[in-house]
Amino acid sequence: MRKNMIALTATTIMAAGAISTVNASPASAGSRFGCDYPRVCFYLTSADWLAREPTAAFRDMTQDFQRLGPRARHAYAAYNSRIDDAAWLEISGGAQDCLAPGDPWFFDQVQPPQTVIGIQIVDEDECF
Repeated sequence: MRKNMIALTATTIMAAGAISTVNASPASAGSRFGCDYPRVCFYLTSADWLAREPTAAFRDMTQDFQRLGPRARHAYAAYNSRIDDAAWLEISGGAQDCLAPGDPWFFDQVQPPQTVIGIQIVDEDECF
């Protein structure tokens, strides 16, 4: 009987530990502006930004620019949740801007307002 109680107690403790491990989030992970790490998120409208609901997100490093789909192209804002990777943004008309790690970007606050059409995430911890 005593062995059964010890086994039951040990099983309960192990199960509780497993549950807390599953529910625990990594210390470095987080969701700022609704953008989960490690992503560059786009918000199509100001309402999406205010609601902290990204309409598109990218996380893969690429050699070339990725063309944005309708849920990111012409976005109101973008946010780079990555810690040590910059994101180059391709702007219509051939311009490029760099979105540094941890920074937001508002496309309508630049004069003239910018239209983002592509993204390239690179292994650089700052914009040069």
